[in-house]
Amino acid sequence: MKPLQQLIVQKAIELLKQGGSVREVSARLGISLGAVSRIRKDNEENIPAPKMGQPIKVSRSTQRYVARQFDIGKITTLRDGQRLIQSMDGAQVHIESVRNYLEREGLKGYIQQRKPGLTKEQIAKRLKFAQDHLHWTVEEWKNVMFSDETIISRMGSYGRKYYYKRPERKRLEAHHIKQTKQGGGGKMLIWGCMTYYGVGDACWYPDSMNSEGYLGVLKDYVLQTRDWYGIERQDFIFQQDNASAHKASIVNNYLSRMKIRVLDWPPNSPDMNPIEHLWAYIKQQLDRYPEAPKTMEELWERIQKIWIEIPIEIIHDLYESMPRRIKELHDNKGGLTRY
Repeated sequence: MKPLQQLIVQKAIELLKQGGSVREVSARLGISLGAVSRIRKDNEENIPAPKMGQPIKVSRSTQRYVARQFDIGKITTLRDGQRLIQSMDGAQVHIESVRNYLEREGLKGYIQQRKPGLTKEQIAKRLKFAQDHLHWTVEEWKNVMFSDETIISRMGSYGRKYYYKRPERKRLEAHHIKQTKQGGGGKMLIWGCMTYYGVGDACWYPDSMNSEGYLGVLKDYVLQTRDWYGIERQDFIFQQDNASAHKASIVNNYLSRMKIRVLDWPPNSPDMNPIEHLWAYIKQQLDRYPEAPKTMEELWERIQKIWIEIPIEIIHDLYESMPRRIKELHDNKGGLTRY
């Protein structure tokens, strides 16, 4: 190999000292990459280490603007962020870079919560409900019996479960999986009610809840629960949602005949009903069992045990949250809340 002229070697050293890369020096002087690499190695004590990584392509002002757009919900995906950065700075960046920019500006990613979609009419009714109850105290909410239905599957999974293993262990073990069954292994419809002083009896309804079946539930459980806890009849208020079975004429006639005051409940508002948290609590507790119930009857036994053992502190906390729920609903002008 013909040795390089000393002048070219000196120029290469000078360019490397100035921060030029091996590729850049090779292209500028017209010599091979290998030659430049050897020059760097032979003179490494006088040449600074090469800068690692690529230079910043995106200005801080752009990073801040993009983070702001995520924060207010104008854009929602990292790919949206990529496109916005390219339109502003002309830079094509990796998705991980967008995520890093957001973290640098203090934003973290969270899983979207499942919430119902609201129409303008529903929002207006929710706002009116908030306005009507904005100044209710916890003492007033204590007069309300909340009720609701939920569906529980025998083989259901009610939350994320984790397992731990060594990465090199490839075999799938029994504790690595959560059993499922087509159709959930059977489902049951549960109705329940709660007062500030404790829960009423839960009811397993074997069929779909129609107006006749719902009327039977009301007759069997509502007044008995009210009287069991000694809630004054003139103060007592019953809450139910706007399901069609709840609004049937035979149900309305019964409630009127029994002089049961019904809370005027806004549509599509599970976030205002604290009993939803009891359903979540039950499902979390069911997940603690190491094995799924073998029969629906066994599932029902588990549900009943969990239901009657719900700590009263949980119920009190839920009732005490009602003024905060109403205020947030009011502040959001009838829109979705975090509850």
